[in-house]
Amino acid sequence: MLYARQWCPDQQAEDIVQDAFIKLLKQRTCPDNARAWLFRVVRNASISMTRRLRRREAGQKSVHRETLWFELRCDDLIDARLAQDLLQTLPSHLREIVMLRIWGQMTLKDISQVMNKSIPWILHEYKMALEMIRKKLEHSSCIKKKA
Repeated sequence: MLYARQWCPDQQAEDIVQDAFIKLLKQRTCPDNARAWLFRVVRNASISMTRRLRRREAGQKSVHRETLWFELRCDDLIDARLAQDLLQTLPSHLREIVMLRIWGQMTLKDISQVMNKSIPWILHEYKMALEMIRKKLEHSSCIKKKA
């Protein structure tokens, strides 16, 4: 759900994830890496849905930017809004890699299959994304200390 939410509003994200599992169950043979296969199907469907929504909402603010990606829980160790805000500042491909690696708990090899990119490229981009997040966190903590 979290992975799909970066592109689509809640209801569409739920539908896409559910459809992905249905497609998996309909496969004659199970894919070698079912988890990577599911993420790839969710990715493709989410991107297609986003394109349809953009055409439909031409000129309007995108609905999925107003949706919280993370479900808020009182025992969370990270502020959900801060995490979403930080992720939204990343270019979309970097955000996708971070979400797959951290929240999807996927290996670099799995991510390379989902995104159809080489493992060294994925590793380089992942490190770049983490560095960008680190700098933004340091910058925001400096601003809070000054205030």
